[in-house]
Amino acid sequence: CRNEWKYSADIEICLDAALPPVHCLPSEINQTVLNLIVNAAHAIKDKLGDASLEKGVIRVESHLLDDWAEIRITDSGSGIPEEIRSRIFEPFFTTKGVGKGTGQGLAIAYSAIVEKHAGQIDVESQVGVGTTFVLRIPVEAGAANEETSESLAVSA
Repeated sequence: CRNEWKYSADIEICLDAALPPVHCLPSEINQTVLNLIVNAAHAIKDKLGDASLEKGVIRVESHLLDDWAEIRITDSGSGIPEEIRSRIFEPFFTTKGVGKGTGQGLAIAYSAIVEKHAGQIDVESQVGVGTTFVLRIPVEAGAANEETSESLAVSA
């Protein structure tokens, strides 16, 4: 998967080691973060062009916000136009060309965060500047699965 971003973006990671343990489904959180990083890399590539030697930036950070563990994935990509933001979490919705995307990544992310973790997922975006996806998971939430609960400070 690293090939998706190694030529188009540098990744900065800033995880809060003081974040308390969060009961979650680690594989679901990992898949969500990976989907968002890959999407960010594609947005950067769209903005800079395939032939560009310049790289964009993807920043992943976690911290505690009230009773929520928050993960923010920010990119310096092309941004998401306001007129389509309300549809981006719909299954099969994609702006990518045929064979370049299934339209499932953000729908899966929504399911993982909102439905499986009773969390929230928000998007902040400015066309031509970049996008931030904000994932929030309740610190006291219990995962409805037998997977080991881990701290987001470690597993994300």
